Amino acid sequence: VQGLDGIRLKIETTKPEESTAVKTLFGPLGDVVNENLPPFPSGEVLERVMPGSSEVIMRNTYCDEELRISRNDDDRSGVYVWQRKKFAVFETI
Repeated sequence: VQGLDGIRLKIETTKPEESTAVKTLFGPLGDVVNENLPPFPSGEVLERVMPGSSEVIMRNTYCDEELRISRNDDDRSGVYVWQRKKFAVFETI
């Protein structure tokens, strides 16, 4: 299920936006350290634990130019809402 009906999401890497552990350990240098830390290969780790666990298929229940409302087919308890901030601009050559 892809396109307007759904979207396939695959986790490749993760990185905390603001790590309190880094701020605690490095104090005032915490922000600089946090910005320069490499992302963690979460997708690879998830796949080693359980193949296929780094991927989820979200079924769209509503989608327009500004808003997408989706559900995980495997876990119907949650509803996820994405709001587009702006469209990408591409130059034609």
